[in-house]
This record gives sequence, structure tokens and C-alpha cells, in this order.
Amino acid sequence: MNKSRRMVPALVGAGSTVLVLAVLGVAPALAGPTVTVRIEGESATLLPTATVTLEKPEPVSGCAYNSVAAAINLAVNGNWDHGEANNGGGDFTQTILGETHEFKNNSDTWAEWVDYKWGGGICSDLLSEGDQVLMVADHEPEPFYDPTVLPLVISSTPSTVQAGSAFNVEVDEITTTTTTFASPGEGTPKPAAGVTVAGGGASAITGSNGIATLTLTSTGSATLRATKPGDAPSATFSVCVHKGNDGNCGTSVAGSSTPAGSGTTPVTITPNLSTAITAHISSLLDSHVYARGKAPRILAGTVTTAAALEEVELRLTRRRAPGRCAYFDGPTGRFHAMRCGASHGRYFKASNQKLFSYLLPETLAPGRYVLDAKGIGAGGHVTSLERGTSRIVFYVK
Repeated sequence: MNKSRRMVPALVGAGSTVLVLAVLGVAPALAGPTVTVRIEGESATLLPTATVTLEKPEPVSGCAYNSVAAAINLAVNGNWDHGEANNGGGDFTQTILGETHEFKNNSDTWAEWVDYKWGGGICSDLLSEGDQVLMVADHEPEPFYDPTVLPLVISSTPSTVQAGSAFNVEVDEITTTTTTFASPGEGTPKPAAGVTVAGGGASAITGSNGIATLTLTSTGSATLRATKPGDAPSATFSVCVHKGNDGNCGTSVAGSSTPAGSGTTPVTITPNLSTAITAHISSLLDSHVYARGKAPRILAGTVTTAAALEEVELRLTRRRAPGRCAYFDGPTGRFHAMRCGASHGRYFKASNQKLFSYLLPETLAPGRYVLDAKGIGAGGHVTSLERGTSRIVFYVK
């Protein structure tokens, strides 16, 4: 029996800080992967999705700088405890952000999921670029120690919808494949029935196929979330609602190339002289698991900028197994081996239009993928990477 991933333990706080002195001062910290952390408590979300960049030296004494423990410590700003660490339980924690689960009340514990896979221990599990950490308040009755509070995932929904038009939202529940003693790395998405999907003033319940049908009437951005008693709620997902060419969601008012405000009433456009530039990938869903041969071959989206757009570049990287990573090379249309970590991939030019689209030469093989979109505007201004918009992490199984 391996309980090392259950009460998920923390080696909190910095403990002791080691300063490495160089000849001309203190050596700077070395940046590691950027990951996300979400904490779902017993009855409320304790920490919405937070993005942290792991750095050397590690901030949690005793665990690697790129461990789940290090990521949690940074995300909650040290507001958690050592759990059983002092008793040799470095893979456990009991209290996070003031909520305690110490395996006393109905086998309550903190369960660890990484990229919606059952975790192997917060000190043992190491993270790569774009990984997602989810900590869930769970009850794992002895002697099996399997998850009972399962994560929900919004697995499919359009990123842009027409106001007043019905659209579907697909919701999966992540389950382990075994019924006793789940092993690290297990996690299978299955359609979830009876899930409430709500946001933007609308709500609906999924059927046996895991699909709920909603209609949003207010233009602008609507935030959706899936919930079901006994399960961990999904992360939020934003849907942009427009009414024809009203200026929302990248649309332009007829006869004008400048996006207008929401609604259908004509408005006076004041030129935006800002150099801000943003990118949004629309053809793929963040965190979605696509069946082999079903992942979209079209990499598409939009770039928003008030200045002239010079080009749109894409970077697609793949991890098939530990140490087996590759990047897609646009000129050759092939994947090439690289060091693991999306930052080691290479961008390629995909378009010079704000509405960009690139067709991959063939369907994607199984693996974990990171797609980054970068718009380059006049003066060299570029988009920043933001998970869920200009950076999409997805899977092919």
C-alpha cells in the first residue's frame, strides 16, 4: 500500500535560505517551468487557477525546485503546513490555506492530481512547462486509498458564440482505471451526467452523454463552470458572446475595420494608440484530451492589436514520454527532437493576418502538446503567453 500521494505533504516555508555568492554579487535564481496550481477545498475553491514560475534554488526545503510541493508553496505564498514531513512523510500535507484534512474524519485527505492524472506524491512528482496541479479535499476510505471526489473538466465548448443561439458544453469526469489502489498516472475522462454548467446568466444540466445545452444572451465575456455534488468543480472557462458584427470577439462593425463596443447601437470609435497586442487560439481547447486521429489539424485563432500586424508565429511542442520531446518545424512540416520544455521549441511563421490559420500536414500522434501563438506588431511589440488564450495545453491519447 502506498499512501505517499494521499495526505500530500508539504515541506513548507523556506526553512533556510542558501545564498550563493558570485565574485560580483549574488547569483540570480534560475527560472524553471511555468505551471498552474488550483486548490479545491471541502466546500469552496480555496485558490482559483494561479500561475507560478518555479525557480532554483527550490523554495521548499527537501523537495526539488520543480516539484509539486514547490509549486504549491509558491502559489499559496507559504500558507500551508509540513503535514507529516517531520515523520518522514515528505509527500504529504495536512493544511492548505487554513483547511485541514489529516485522515481522521472519514479518511479525509488532500488528493493530488497533475494534468488530471492521479499523483504519486507532491515531493516526488516533478513538473514540466505548462503542467497543471490540482489539489482536492477528498475522502479515501481504508484500505483502498482511491479517490472518491473526482475532478470535473469542461472538455469541449466553443470559445465564441452568437448571442441567443444554443451551443453545447461537454463535461468529463476524471476516473481511475482500477477499483483498488489507484496507481500514479491513472486518469481517464468519461462523460459526466447530472453536472450543472452555469455562467453568464444561464445554466443547464448534462445528460448521459455529458452534454449540456446553453444559450447566452448578454454580449461580452461569460465565465462557465461545471459543478456536481460529490465531485471537484471544473476550472472556469471563458466564452465570448457577440451579436453579429458588433465588435465583440474579434468581429468588426460592418464597413469598419476597427472593433466596436458591445451591443448593436452604433458607437463613435476613438482610435486606440496603445501598443498592446494579444493572441487567442480558438481551434483547440485547453486541457482537453483528444482521441487519436481526432485532434484538429487546423491551428487557428485571432490577434488583436491597434497597430499594424507584421506576422503571427506558432510554436507546437510534444512530449510523448519522459525525456522524449519534439517541436514542430514549419518549413519542413515535421517534428524534430529537442530538450523537454516548451521553451526549447522553435516558432515558425504561420500568417500575417489577424485571423490566422495553419493546417498541419497530418494528424497528431499521441502525446502532451503545448501550442503557443505569438503576434508581432509594428515596433517589435509581441504578445505575452497566457494559459488558455495564447497558450493551449492539450493531449492526444
